Amino acid sequence: MSDTKVTLQRGGVELIPRVEPLWNLLFDHHLSIGAAGLATISRGQSWPLRAAHYSRLFAEQPRTSIWLATQGASVLGYAVSFVCEFESQRAVVLETLSVDASARGSGVGSLLMDAVDREASGEGNAVGIVDVMTGNPRARELYLRRGYAPHSETWMRSVAGDAQPQRSDASRLLALAAEAEVLGFVLELSPGPDDTWVSAEIIADLCPAKVDGSTDCGDPRPEQLDALFAELAAAGFWTVRLEIAAAPSATELRAMLGDRGFKPSTERLVRRSPRS
Repeated sequence: MSDTKVTLQRGGVELIPRVEPLWNLLFDHHLSIGAAGLATISRGQSWPLRAAHYSRLFAEQPRTSIWLATQGASVLGYAVSFVCEFESQRAVVLETLSVDASARGSGVGSLLMDAVDREASGEGNAVGIVDVMTGNPRARELYLRRGYAPHSETWMRSVAGDAQPQRSDASRLLALAAEAEVLGFVLELSPGPDDTWVSAEIIADLCPAKVDGSTDCGDPRPEQLDALFAELAAAGFWTVRLEIAAAPSATELRAMLGDRGFKPSTERLVRRSPRS
């Protein structure tokens, strides 16, 4: 790095095109660490999907920010954050943090995270959230040092069989949601495809119904999971993400998911201020 001062700039959708090279670097990094053992899309497919995701955040979330760390004409890093509702509190999600290889270890990442934290604190948000890809211990340790703690894990599977419908059938959602509720999960849908992993155009997310990640009926039986996953696939929802409490909880459920081809894709880390 040169001696030119690193400056921070906060902006909106107009900054999305400027972060494309740094997203591509992050995508390459995710591939280099194994991408959680899941099948990935091509590099050329990734950025348009990520850019569309950022655009949706600006359109749908109450406050979304892009922070750029620049040195002269060079963009050294960026962070994207937004505000959401989490366990009945307002929380700030650090959606993306990417730093150019030439600037790693120079404090650029900390500058960006400090900017996100200052903005969050100024708005009175007492909870911070970040999702870390499985197999990325360096990033995980960075967030743990900044006060984040393990909260939950997301396990993912994409099985696109030839006999499955290519498009999802929304008319079956009420029945599927009721079936998921019996097993202690809330069924939600997220727009796809994913910008890193091979996935369906609509992704089925199964989230624990209770805040602590537990269920009233304990872990579901294997045949119950199989029936739910089969019904989801038959309705065109062949990519499923299932959130469970952080290790070492839900040991039996982890084993069942692994036996069914699911892999832990991301870990959610949460930081709470004393007043939260």
